[in-house]
Amino acid sequence: MDYSAAVSLGLDFSDWFRAFKKEKGARSMKHPALCCVITALLLSGVPLARAANDYWYAGLGVGYSRVQFYPSDFKSSATTPGCPCDDSKKEADAGFKGFIGYQINRNWAAELSYATVGKFQYKYDNGITQDAVYKVTGVGFSAVPTINLTRNLSVFGRLGGFFSQTRLTFYNSGFVPGASSPGRQFSDTSLLAGFGAQYFLDGENGVRIEYENFGRVGNGCSACTGRANAKTISASAIFKF
Repeated sequence: MDYSAAVSLGLDFSDWFRAFKKEKGARSMKHPALCCVITALLLSGVPLARAANDYWYAGLGVGYSRVQFYPSDFKSSATTPGCPCDDSKKEADAGFKGFIGYQINRNWAAELSYATVGKFQYKYDNGITQDAVYKVTGVGFSAVPTINLTRNLSVFGRLGGFFSQTRLTFYNSGFVPGASSPGRQFSDTSLLAGFGAQYFLDGENGVRIEYENFGRVGNGCSACTGRANAKTISASAIFKF
């Protein structure tokens, strides 16, 4: 009997068995590594999902605006040139706005807007009507805290500044038919505050209803625009991009 062949066969089998165990051990070590890779990928998806909450958006809106004239700046008296007069006023008008914003996360946005608050009137009548036309426009910048009620519906607040431009022009100035005064103009900054609700119809486009208080606009002196408090209720269309 050839013992050398048997010994050689035994050694070959031992080498094969050790190689098999080594390979099996290596394979078993790969599974924890694979699990770690999968876990890391799943965890990395969390911030990606959160990042989907930030986006740019823009919108256009129309609204109902009101001002409240300061009586001390507009009401006629016995010492007003051309008076005594009958006073009347138009303190409501249609307003328009456009805005662009950035939704930082689910709960905060920053927004830049331009608003034509409206054109209002204060009239003095002594047989001839002197018409004071009061126009307010401005740019707003605000922080917009948001609370999500459902996937598509949210409510929000607004707090920021409104950089207004107020213009006052008299027609039939001095109670002279056809005469008009040079426009008086004043720029100022006031507190901008408001609240509203918005609903996204398909995840990309939505509608918004809101109330905005622009604070005091204009200035008060004998040759100034006069002061008023301005506010708007508006409806807007919103578009994400």
